[in-house]
Amino acid sequence: MALTLFYAPGACSGVTINAIQELGLECDFKRINLASGEQKSPEYLQINPFGKVPALVTEGKLLTENPAILLYLNSLVPGSKLLPETEDEYQKCVYASDLMWFSSTVHPSVRHVCMPAYYTVSKDVCDVVASGRNMLTSHFEKAENRLKASNWWYGEQWSIVDVYLHWCYTRALRGGFSLDDFPALLAHQKRVESKPSFQGRLAIEQSQ
Repeated sequence: MALTLFYAPGACSGVTINAIQELGLECDFKRINLASGEQKSPEYLQINPFGKVPALVTEGKLLTENPAILLYLNSLVPGSKLLPETEDEYQKCVYASDLMWFSSTVHPSVRHVCMPAYYTVSKDVCDVVASGRNMLTSHFEKAENRLKASNWWYGEQWSIVDVYLHWCYTRALRGGFSLDDFPALLAHQKRVESKPSFQGRLAIEQSQ
C-alpha cells in the first residue's frame, strides 16, 4: 500500500511520522514549508484543501486530522501496538477520545502560548498567552497525576497517545512554558525520546 505523508518539522505531524516509524510502514514523506506559506499554495491546496499538515494520501485518497490518521494507521498492521489491543468497542472509543482530547483541547492551548497572534487582531497578546498558560497548567496537571502512577498513559504499555502528549508539552516548552512543576512529565519525556521510532522520526524531520 502506497502512503504519502505531508508534514512540517516541529508540527504535530511529527506524531504521525512517529506512528509510521513504529509500524515499520513504507512511506513517501513530503516536507511542507509552513514558514513560507507553502501550505496555502495552489499546488498544496489541490492535495489538501484545508491547507494544513499532517495530510496522508493513500491509494489516491486523502485523510486529514491526526486522530483519524493515527486510528487508520493503527488498523493497517495486525496486532499493531500504537494503541493497546482490544476487541471492546467502548474501549476503542476511549482511545479515540484520548487522541481527540489532545488534538482538540490540549493542542489549541499550546497554540495560545506559541502562536498567540492566531487568536487576536490586537498587537497585545499578553492576555492570550496568559489564558494559554492557565489552560496548559490544568491539562498538564491531569497528565502529571496520571503518569505519577505509571510509565505510560496506558499503564506499562507505550502508545501513540504518549507521543501526542510529548509533542504538546515539548512544543509548549518552546513557547516558554515551564515543566519545573511537572517531574513526571519530564521523566516521561526521556522515556518517549529513547524509543527507536522517535529517533527515526527525528532523522526524517531533520534530513530534508
